[in-house]
Amino acid sequence: MRCFLLGFLACLALFSVPPAAAQTWEDYDYENLEFRGVGLELGVVRPARVDAALSLGLRADLGYLGPNVRIFPGISYWSSTMRQQEVNRLSEQLQGVCLRQRERLAECPPLDLGQIRLSDLAFHLDGHYEWTETPLLLVPYAGLGVGVHLLNGRGEAINGTFIEDFLDGITPGLNLIGGLRVPITNSFDVIGEARYTLASEVRHGSINIGGMLLFPTRAPIQPRR
Repeated sequence: MRCFLLGFLACLALFSVPPAAAQTWEDYDYENLEFRGVGLELGVVRPARVDAALSLGLRADLGYLGPNVRIFPGISYWSSTMRQQEVNRLSEQLQGVCLRQRERLAECPPLDLGQIRLSDLAFHLDGHYEWTETPLLLVPYAGLGVGVHLLNGRGEAINGTFIEDFLDGITPGLNLIGGLRVPITNSFDVIGEARYTLASEVRHGSINIGGMLLFPTRAPIQPRR
């Protein structure tokens, strides 16, 4: 577990830690992690091949792995209709397979696949590097995340067929993250965030806004430098 967190932190540092920041590995330890809060977020996602959709997310705050590096596991979900041109392209590809077999098949009529919906249930682990010394109590951050996406395709014409099996799947993903945290009180933050998800089947960008409820904790909010 410790090796995984150190590797994850190294990737995060490449994107977000200023060159002047001189930290040692001793500054980062998973023993600093503690459940500190939970948040809900609503967003707009624009996936490739699929119409834009609303997304709903839930995240937990595990506190700081080290100076300025905060860890957030979470879950998100969206569902939308596949773009008609993508459905038509899939139909044409299937008809093309039929045409290659025309010597054995009497005819290859066009396929009407109807409306196809695609949904994505994602589990992710994100790391944020926060710039805490800013005016107006605003806390910008940038980060990376890794995730697993559970995809589900469905439609009246494809249910129970190999096309549905083709659209279903589990795929890993990488999240590129930038956002702004606004502390409203000692126990509540407002968060605005933009992210881009890189995955083999569901590349998409999203913009989210939400709130984070913070719980009292015996550990310091920011690990000692």
